[in-house]
Amino acid sequence: MTEPNPSPMKAAILPVTPLQQNCSLIWCTQTNKAALIDPGGDLDKLKAGVAKAGVELEKILITHGHLDHCGQAGVLARETKRQADGVGRDIAEESQAIREGAQGEDLKGAIRRIIDRAATAERELSTASSRIDRLQRDLEEARNKALVDELTGIPNRRATRAMIQDLEIRKVRYCTAIIDIDHFKVINDTYGHAVGDRALKLVANALTEALAPWPVSRWGGEEFLVIAETPDAGRLAEKVTIAKNALADRNLKLRETDEPMGAITFSAGVAVNVDTSDETLCRADNALYEAKKSGRNKVLIAPESGRVADAA
Repeated sequence: MTEPNPSPMKAAILPVTPLQQNCSLIWCTQTNKAALIDPGGDLDKLKAGVAKAGVELEKILITHGHLDHCGQAGVLARETKRQADGVGRDIAEESQAIREGAQGEDLKGAIRRIIDRAATAERELSTASSRIDRLQRDLEEARNKALVDELTGIPNRRATRAMIQDLEIRKVRYCTAIIDIDHFKVINDTYGHAVGDRALKLVANALTEALAPWPVSRWGGEEFLVIAETPDAGRLAEKVTIAKNALADRNLKLRETDEPMGAITFSAGVAVNVDTSDETLCRADNALYEAKKSGRNKVLIAPESGRVADAA
């Protein structure tokens, strides 16, 4: 069976403003000729994108006249000694011929060329738009994957940092809980990393279900982090304790052999945000350390000042 010939066209999306407006670069891999579509925004970023692709800029296409779509077209055209096509330079030339009195076959030819050029431009823009839409979907999918923990399917550390930053921008008081599975290394060493991975997913699912609507994320290794939009650390600690006890009450068995493997427990430290996010996380981590040091399987609340308190 003959393989279909790959398309000679490629496209790239160039973010050009802080507000995520994008310019598109399309080019033919056979001729290495390229076109920029809607070159608004940062001129240096536009030129850097063309240089990175290693292509020769031949055309500048403009879909409409908003500043963020055409702001750099004139400058770029002068610098590269190219003309900004937009949708209509060729059509304008034929229209000029008609205005200057073309008649008979000349007039028919000019009208036919206008129709053909418009149809060609429409096809080119439609093809480019489809490719750009596909690339934007791929980019969005990649961006989402970058914010999700691959193993558990819950938000990762990067996503959590973004959530915390959003809360601080909105000046919302919140609490955090850092949760760490007890003796997780023993699980890995005794039963293997595949079972350890299943344990991580089990805990992630249990926490997500018990603490909804507050988001649970994987903070790293066997640690999880909860962000609760409440200034009440006791309320968060209570819900974490309920989740801890429910998990500890489960009689777990190995899937492969039906062998009992005992309960999975965790320890947690809870802190309310009264300072910077780093200081809040540090206080929650200190409370977690105290929970581990005092016997594990505990939830402790970090004080705004003074000694760590037991949530039980």
